[in-house]
Amino acid sequence: MALLMVAATVYGVVQLLVLTSPTRSVRVSTVLLAIAVGVYGCGIATMFLELTYTRSTADMTGESLAKVVEVAGYTVDPVIEELIKVTPLLLAGWNIRIRRQWGLTDYVVLGSALGAGFGLLEAVARFGLDADRAISHPAGGWAIPDSLRAPYIPGPEQVFSAWFPAPSSTLELGDFSPAADTSPHLVYSALTALGVGVLLRGRGWIRLLSLLPVVAATSHHMLTNYAAARPADQDAQSWADTFDGILWVVPLLCLAVAVAVDLRHIRRGKRIVPGVLLQAERAGRSGLAALAGYAAWRVPWTTLIALRFARMRRSLLYAAARPPYPGAEALHQTVAWAAGQIDASDNEHAWQHLGFPAVRKAAGAVRDGRRMWFILISLGLALPALVFLCVGSFPAAATLQERFGSGNGPYILMAFGIAGLLWMGWQLIALLRTWQATRAVPHGELLAVTRFRIWTALGGLTTGMVLLLRVQDGLEPDEPVVRNLHLLEALNNFLAYLGFALILMALLALLPSGGGLALATAGAGGGIITVPAVIHAAAFGTLGIVLMSAGAAGGGGGPDSQGSGSSAESSGQGRVRRGKEYEDHLQEKLGGRGSFREGGREFDGAYLGDDGVEVWYEAKSGRYWDLANENPKVMEKFKSNLGDARRIAEEGGRRFSLISEKPIPENIAKWLNKKNYAWRVISKEAG
Repeated sequence: MALLMVAATVYGVVQLLVLTSPTRSVRVSTVLLAIAVGVYGCGIATMFLELTYTRSTADMTGESLAKVVEVAGYTVDPVIEELIKVTPLLLAGWNIRIRRQWGLTDYVVLGSALGAGFGLLEAVARFGLDADRAISHPAGGWAIPDSLRAPYIPGPEQVFSAWFPAPSSTLELGDFSPAADTSPHLVYSALTALGVGVLLRGRGWIRLLSLLPVVAATSHHMLTNYAAARPADQDAQSWADTFDGILWVVPLLCLAVAVAVDLRHIRRGKRIVPGVLLQAERAGRSGLAALAGYAAWRVPWTTLIALRFARMRRSLLYAAARPPYPGAEALHQTVAWAAGQIDASDNEHAWQHLGFPAVRKAAGAVRDGRRMWFILISLGLALPALVFLCVGSFPAAATLQERFGSGNGPYILMAFGIAGLLWMGWQLIALLRTWQATRAVPHGELLAVTRFRIWTALGGLTTGMVLLLRVQDGLEPDEPVVRNLHLLEALNNFLAYLGFALILMALLALLPSGGGLALATAGAGGGIITVPAVIHAAAFGTLGIVLMSAGAAGGGGGPDSQGSGSSAESSGQGRVRRGKEYEDHLQEKLGGRGSFREGGREFDGAYLGDDGVEVWYEAKSGRYWDLANENPKVMEKFKSNLGDARRIAEEGGRRFSLISEKPIPENIAKWLNKKNYAWRVISKEAG
């Protein structure tokens, strides 16, 4: 059943990931890591704070501990839990690079994942050892016969047909069609994370609005806990049931607000940040259409490259909403580099010779041979916990869980847990070194991932040290570690050997990063590569090498290439740089303004004509005319784009002109004259 609890938690977060695809800048792996932070960071911190509060209050007031815990459950504990669950976002946002490169969408998704992980800890702590008591329900899932409202673990049918499913629910007497409840902690954290995003990204009085979602989440949490503690209060029950029925809508509303704000920032950033648009976008296509066309060239490589480029560019555009900050220029250079490489490889020829063997060879060039040993050791140590919690938690395999819970089974888990603690401590030291090495890296996600992994390791180590101290005091491995604590009284069932099993599961969240993050970390830690190279590696990893290879092939002699020439001219990066230099030259010579977007189209600049009418222009540089005459598709696109540009300019009361760095071929000049296009040649070399 624990496996289904994990599946429900992950599925709810995956729904958010899919819905936020147009504006999210953080990776799927980073969001899934946030679930582990919710379990081992937020859950453990909340446990200690609630433990401290309830014990100290009972000592000072003389009230019974049970009464203090009951009252705290609907007064103080909801406030503690909601604040602790978003603390990782506040701590990460303390770093200006992370804060500036995350949009509201990123805050909502990561906050929801933190809350989902917190809810998973509650569910596993309460019902992770109840496989022998669970009864299979005819409609799917398992009921645990405790009361008339029995705890219910949803089956696959319930999990995958619900919005943001909770890992555990309740089953009313006589209910023949049970459903998975909405995860309340995911919902609460989505609200509070929206507040954190408004606080960190907002300005002036807008920041005051950040309190509204936090108060709403905490108030509903208090109401729900009060209704559970006071079942005789019918009014509270009625209000709680009413809100619970629409709880699944709340994350969708949070995402709607976040996505709308982030789309506005993205559109504005594209207008003010130079060199980040692809050639297809500059030709009038939307960003989605341009990236989708590129993604289809060689699946899955071009697809992954397009997705990673889109996320990295969003990070840059979110940061562009405010004045520059340390590291912004390095990230800008990487996005421009990637755009140039994508432009150079946006043709069939570039991908003709890049199949699985070539990618495997590229991966081998940057593979860290030690990573596999790290993975094998972590999996080996976590194996008993995987058998105990994942396989043994199903009623059909309950005998496995019983063996781990009796005889020498708890001591086996404890022995593996101690070894896991030593391994985790060694990994924490390595993570702290990595943190120091990457503090100056401008890529915010790399910094956030390192912090998330450190907090997960700290939570696991803290839990392990508490368990060892309790065992040293005479606690048996099959005894509860703590009694009378909130977290829905989940930790009343938190036996010592279950704690050691959860520590071992934390090792899976600490597996070495793969791809770009691993390469970037190694490079930054060893001082062997430059900061721009670290950003390239963090963004693309092995795919960066694939992209450079495809860019060289596509820009150096393919059907869509610009001709042979120098490597700088034939590479995508060189074309982007040369085009930008020519646009800057025109702006300096003609005055006016630089590139801008109008009517869904990018113009290279504008200047004031002799008659006082503004002239919008499109500039062509390098070997563009050779490419147009060699490739009919390029020529056709050129003519179509020119017509759109003139129409948009004239509709705005302006004139349109074509400006070329090199002499325009006779056949093209004749066509321009025939269509009454204004054009001129302004050579950069002539000054």
